[in-house]
Amino acid sequence: MSQTLLTLYDFNLAYCERLAGDITAEQMTAQPSPGVNPPAWLLGHLAICTDFGLQLLGKPNRLPAEWHQEFGPGSKPLSETHPYPEKDELLIALREGHAAVAAALAEADVSVLAEPNPLPFEFLQQTLPTKGDLLAHLMATHEASHLGHLSNWRRQMGLPPLF
Repeated sequence: MSQTLLTLYDFNLAYCERLAGDITAEQMTAQPSPGVNPPAWLLGHLAICTDFGLQLLGKPNRLPAEWHQEFGPGSKPLSETHPYPEKDELLIALREGHAAVAAALAEADVSVLAEPNPLPFEFLQQTLPTKGDLLAHLMATHEASHLGHLSNWRRQMGLPPLF
């Protein structure tokens, strides 16, 4: 895959770190309005998505199964009093996941990336037909969309924009 994709992946991580930087422990589970995912859920979701990227490259998961249940597709944020992992733990998991995906990608066989998208969703199979397409989505557009959610959460909480 291209250096441009890796540059975008690094940008997403740096942007995420900036977005989360001034969020307090008490704010990590706050939902300022219905349906708005709190930072703890968003960071956990992005962290487990690095495991999905690793799976596409034939590598094992790094994170606990409980994280995949709490933060996986279709999961919903739990109560504001639910004991989510702390912000530092979530950010470490995300950083280490990014590094693991980038390393696995560097050694990936190009034929693996050309294999069909394994997800059972017709829309995703049509628009992202290969594992490489799906991986690029996870690394760039999927992650960026959730960072937009975190930016929106910040605005709703009265925190300043970063740009």
